[in-house]
Amino acid sequence: MKIGGLRAQLALWHAGLMGLTLLGLGGLTYALLFRVLYSRADQALLEHADTTARQMATTLYRLETAHDAGMAAPLPQFLANDLRTWGRYIQVVDPQGNIREKSDGLQTNPLPVLAPALRAGLAGRAHLETVHGLGEHPVRIATVPVRMGSRIPYLVQAGTSLEGVEAALQRARWILIGLTPGVFLLALGGNWLVVGRALRRVDSLTRTALDIQSTNLQRRLQHEGPEDEIGRLAQAFDQMIARLDRSFQQVRQFSADASHELKTPLTAIRGEAEVALMEEQDAAAYRRSLGSILESAERMSEIVDSLLLLARTDAGVELIRKEPVELPGLVLVAMESLEPLAARHGVRLDLAEVEDATVAGDALWLNQVVTNLLSNGIKYTPEGGCVTLSLRKHESKAILEVRDTGIGIPAEHLPHIFDRFYRVDKGRARAAGGTGLGLSITRWAVEAHEGAISCESRPGKGSTFRVEFPAVGIEAIDSGTTGD
Repeated sequence: MKIGGLRAQLALWHAGLMGLTLLGLGGLTYALLFRVLYSRADQALLEHADTTARQMATTLYRLETAHDAGMAAPLPQFLANDLRTWGRYIQVVDPQGNIREKSDGLQTNPLPVLAPALRAGLAGRAHLETVHGLGEHPVRIATVPVRMGSRIPYLVQAGTSLEGVEAALQRARWILIGLTPGVFLLALGGNWLVVGRALRRVDSLTRTALDIQSTNLQRRLQHEGPEDEIGRLAQAFDQMIARLDRSFQQVRQFSADASHELKTPLTAIRGEAEVALMEEQDAAAYRRSLGSILESAERMSEIVDSLLLLARTDAGVELIRKEPVELPGLVLVAMESLEPLAARHGVRLDLAEVEDATVAGDALWLNQVVTNLLSNGIKYTPEGGCVTLSLRKHESKAILEVRDTGIGIPAEHLPHIFDRFYRVDKGRARAAGGTGLGLSITRWAVEAHEGAISCESRPGKGSTFRVEFPAVGIEAIDSGTTGD
């Protein structure tokens, strides 16, 4: 048995606790048995001594009434016959401690008359004591006064051997001594089997978990046992593996998409440079090549800046300042800044309604949210279409909606539009000038402000992006900087 193993540790701990419990229970049982046996022996001894004392008092009273008042009544000899009962030792003692009468068993070795017993008896109290040395076993002695009105002319001492009590206690000790290690070993063996059976499922789950590699995260433990602690552990492990699988897939997809996005402008730059170097060209041709190279470089710069921003948000480095921001003014500024872009695309910007709403947040990031949603609507709305923005307050929420009459998004793509580099129509989206990261950044900014973003869309009918922020009063805002 491997002591360091969990199975052995659990078995030893359980058996040890059971052994300690049995020791405590055995000690308590022995103490109770000791008390009960001695109590019964004392009770029987006191009853017999008290009965004898009462009989003596009655007899002495009759004898005294038969004599003159000034004469002392002698101790009747026939009381000796009454003292020979139950096999006990009986003797009668006078107030000076002299033995006046004793049973046959005490003729050669009478009971000792100890001072504490004599004092207690003369004070009218019964007294119990244990005396050793009178035989092989200790003797229990009860001293009871013989009462005659206010006088105590004699004391009755009754004794009995504790052989039976000692024998019963010795048998109890041997039983407890033999039972404790036996129960401990039995508990240890039983616990070893029970714990081993319980941990067999853990061993199976461990082997399966070790077989799961990063290249095969689709495998699951598939625990089929009861819904106990081990079952819940297996479910939690499967859920963790599922999250890791999704994370790895996102990382692989992100790496592939980032590489592809950066490869396109790099290819364009390289192609323009090779064409410019192939043969002599006039200044106008060189300027066109350099302009194309600059445009591709700016696109790369935009992608890299977005990637760095997302990396900072993932690392929790990007901070959100919490200060009162009035959304109506921010919305108007964002719309004015995008008027030229809308004019170039032939799209009309409309403002449906604007209600007063104040949120706790960072004005720069909130402006980025509005700008990203408006520019996204402008890019995917055909010429002659319209992008409408509305801001209203409902209960404790500020609701911002951006509605366009663009191409719309098929239902199967809606759950993924906030993923990084995800595009419904890759070729058309790239031609529109997007990086595929705008909506990902927007979702992060919204969630960093404790808000929520959603999208409803129908192909050919347009899309509606809905953002909800918790609206607060200015007096309730605790200004400061918090991390995401």
